[in-house]
Parts: sequence; C-alpha cells; structure tokens
Amino acid sequence: MSASHPRIPDGDWTAECFLATDQHEFGDAWRYELVDGSIVAHAAPSPEHGAILAGLTGALANRLRGNPDGCRPENGSGAVPRQAQRPTARIPDAMIRCGEHPRVLFEVISPSELRSWRLRDRRRRDLQAVEGVQEIVELYQSERACHIYRRRTDDSWSFEALDGAEAILRLLSVSLELPLSEIYAFAEPSDPGPDETEAQTA
Repeated sequence: MSASHPRIPDGDWTAECFLATDQHEFGDAWRYELVDGSIVAHAAPSPEHGAILAGLTGALANRLRGNPDGCRPENGSGAVPRQAQRPTARIPDAMIRCGEHPRVLFEVISPSELRSWRLRDRRRRDLQAVEGVQEIVELYQSERACHIYRRRTDDSWSFEALDGAEAILRLLSVSLELPLSEIYAFAEPSDPGPDETEAQTA
C-alpha cells in the first residue's frame, strides 16, 4: 500500500517518500518524477513513442522469458541514484532488472527532447548514477537510431551510435541482441541520410 505525505513541501521530498506515494496524489499528469526534491509532471507520450515502447517491450519479453539470471523487463519503474536519500527519482521508459537492481535502462527521445540537450544530459547523469546500471539506451522517436552508453570497469562510460533498420542493438550486460527493425516494428520513423547521422554523432 502506498503511503501519503501531503505535508511535505515541494523541494523537500526524498526518493524514498516519493516512490512510496501513489502518483495520483500529485495530480492528473501521465507521469511524475522527483528532481532535486521537487515533483515534476510529464505529459502523455505521442503515439510514435508508445509504438516504439511496445515494440521494445515485446522484443525484451520474448528474449528474457525464463532468463537464468532472473532478469525481466519492466515499464515505468523508478530508478534512484546510489547516494542515500538523494532527492531524485527518475522513471525511465523501460528497463531490464536483474535481481534487486536495474541493469539496462531505455529512454525514447522525442524531437523536443533533442532540442533540450542540457536537460537530457542531466537526466542521463542521474540514470548513470543508479546502482547496478550497466547500459543506457536512448532510442530516437523520429528515426530508427539509438545511442548506447556502457559503463566501463573504471566507472567511466563508453558511447556507441547505431542507425538504420538493419542495425543490431547488442546489450552486452545481459547477452541480448535486438534488431532495430523489431523495436521499431510498429512505428513509422524516417531513416536518416548520411549527413543527418554524421551531425547527430559529432
């Protein structure tokens, strides 16, 4: 049962209190997150966003069923940075959880989020700080393309860019391969030309 914390002023929320509270207590928005102690509302995603998430969820479910490490796909679960009581709790679009902690996080990036690169970078840093996370995948809503960030042994992060329907997303931390054509099976994005791809990865 979720707890109620109606007297906590904005700016003073902890991740623990936020995740224990039914989001309907915050209002009627589609989704809420906690950022620096303040509750942030998000509007409902576009149909293309939902279609990409549906393709991703189906691809993960098919491959993770009966996983020997107990890894499973989840949608809309909270991801909290490692620092105790840090006042931030992000809600990625999807994740792969193995045991207690998330291992892979997925975000579908809308065209408007592409323009807000500072906010996107801050969000990615918050997700990189989540205990157990080894890979973060940003799937682009407007085209069959993604960026993959992987944690190195020294706790730094590597970067890989993929694009095109024939590309294969390799999730090394869970030994899975996902064709982008399968993830985008229900969406209708356009594939980038050479100039667009170069501009994105520069």
